Amino acid sequence: MNIIIPENYFYLFESVGERCVLPSKTVIFYESDDANDIYLLIKGRVRAYLSSSQGKQITLEVLKKGRIFGDGSFLNHSVRKANMATITDAEFIRCHITDLMPILQKNNDLMILMLQHLTSTCNYLTHTIERLVNYNSTQKVADFLLIETDNGRKSIPYTHEDIAGCLDMNRVTVSRIMKKLKEENAVLYEYGIVSVTDSKTLKHILEHTE
Repeated sequence: MNIIIPENYFYLFESVGERCVLPSKTVIFYESDDANDIYLLIKGRVRAYLSSSQGKQITLEVLKKGRIFGDGSFLNHSVRKANMATITDAEFIRCHITDLMPILQKNNDLMILMLQHLTSTCNYLTHTIERLVNYNSTQKVADFLLIETDNGRKSIPYTHEDIAGCLDMNRVTVSRIMKKLKEENAVLYEYGIVSVTDSKTLKHILEHTE
């Protein structure tokens, strides 16, 4: 489950951080950069991705308003484990971890949210590996949609290309699967938004092979 930071906590991050605005398709930080700052996204969409030495990119996740990223900065002498870049024009608050810690120590509810976020990130990555190993193409898409909407959200900010990147699949294959799911009334989509309309159908797909 993705943890969303409610807007009523934004001012706490801004009290010790810096508000930043970046245009679309701009790198925020690179894999292996020093991890000193943590980020709260307050507008737009960004993606986490890995790059191979051959230039291939694999999307790990697409984030929108209220999501935290750069949490590797909680560890001393840590480096970034993935690249982060804007998909759309984006606005976020950047905080140095040493400045944020006193805020967390004074606000138990926010501290709990941050701990839940760290746990969620670990669980998400573990499940991603299980999905790649155990599921066929249609099941991967179905599982991805179920996981991304498991916190009550019906719509997620993904294009077919975003989903393909997250699943290391061909975009044409993902579009074909999404079209079939739409015909079965399991999903609806427009550019940049996918909505799950029948989770039971998606769960049924996970229980049966093609």
